[in-house]
Amino acid sequence: MSNKTKAYKVLVKGELRGPFKESSIINGIRSGMVPLTAKLQDLETGEYIMARDLVDEAKLDYDNTIPLFDGDF
Repeated sequence: MSNKTKAYKVLVKGELRGPFKESSIINGIRSGMVPLTAKLQDLETGEYIMARDLVDEAKLDYDNTIPLFDGDF
């Protein structure tokens, strides 16, 4: 069984930036740095998806993401 990390490029102002790991993009969505409407290119397939497609509960991998805040409010 392969443990390959998914990677994407982010379309920013008509230019692809990256690659970024899926967990990094999820952290960016959580912190508000990546909008849910951002277009992402899957490096494996070349297909485009929306950032909101990554935050489906079935796809979230909380064990491989870094918490944004680790303290008291």
